[in-house]
Amino acid sequence: MISSLQILGYRGFERFEMAGLGRVNLLVGRNNSGKTSVLEAIHLLSSGGNPEVLWDILWRRGERLRPMPPSASGDPTAWQPATELDVSHLFFGHTSEPGSKFRILAGDDPFEPRLECAITPAPRTRENDGTPYADFLKGSGFVLKLEFRPPMDLSSLTRTIALSIGGGLRAEAIDRRIRSRPGQPQFISAESSGEELAAMWNRIALTPSEDLVLKALQFLDAGIERVAVQAGNGAYSPAQARSAFIVKRKGWDQPVPIGSMGDGMWRMLALAIAITQCKGGVLLVDEIDTGLHYTAMSQMWNLIQNAARDFNVQVFATTHSYDCIHSLAKICTGDSSASVTVQRVEQSKNRAVPYDESEIIAAAERDIEVL
Repeated sequence: MISSLQILGYRGFERFEMAGLGRVNLLVGRNNSGKTSVLEAIHLLSSGGNPEVLWDILWRRGERLRPMPPSASGDPTAWQPATELDVSHLFFGHTSEPGSKFRILAGDDPFEPRLECAITPAPRTRENDGTPYADFLKGSGFVLKLEFRPPMDLSSLTRTIALSIGGGLRAEAIDRRIRSRPGQPQFISAESSGEELAAMWNRIALTPSEDLVLKALQFLDAGIERVAVQAGNGAYSPAQARSAFIVKRKGWDQPVPIGSMGDGMWRMLALAIAITQCKGGVLLVDEIDTGLHYTAMSQMWNLIQNAARDFNVQVFATTHSYDCIHSLAKICTGDSSASVTVQRVEQSKNRAVPYDESEIIAAAERDIEVL
């Protein structure tokens, strides 16, 4: 597990630290304090610097470059009709130039995992056989270099991604041969993808993990008897995402799309499925209380705490809700060994304020504001 975290030069953080982390960690703070950025940093680190994770982060935020017309560069081949993502927002100060970089470290121990991402001149040849790297030479002449060092290992894994002539990141520059490994971190945004959840479901169908998902939905509606994914023609569009899943309820003749059951049901489904897919890894949830009534939050935390223990998963989540913190206190035992923590992130502060279990309980009992 990650016991502490350092972020250097990523997004709005010139320097930021979190310490005293536990198995379940709730990040709180005002809007634009950087809570989601912390989740992203952990996602990049725990994925080993997977370029697809980097792409997903930029895509999710809508950080895209406008197409460059030929007249802007004087090069008739410079027109870029394909989507390009703007890497400048990854770096402190929103600048992308040679030397721009950020680092993410799991604590001060040199044997803990660490990741560095920097813009550097493109290599002239392939590292493996010395042949010209044509894709790099046709682009801007610069690359995004991701260097990851695994825990307890002095060697590093380096990946380079060619930047376009406009300095952007294009999908074809991502090496799709990189496969997700078991225990790969899962990031759940405020609006979970139905297509991604359906793919995860296919990996747990007819296994004991399916029972965990059903139990999670029954927290919200005890009458639900079954949940399943229905076949579709190709990928589901965002508008149809929730129609991938159907539920059968006691007393109903026909199953219905889970979207008919409300936002809370969809949220609980996403949490339960995702936590089964990151065994031995990390689950990251942005706005964990989305769609959930405060009366269901205690059951949500019970689900997460038990599943995190059973699957050996470390959980990081964000919220703006005091009800969410108050409900979290109900699963705390008062043990200062930090199985559960709240981390308050404050804008312009370079260190999170941690609360251990006993402090979370005291804050809830005395209505002390920790947001």
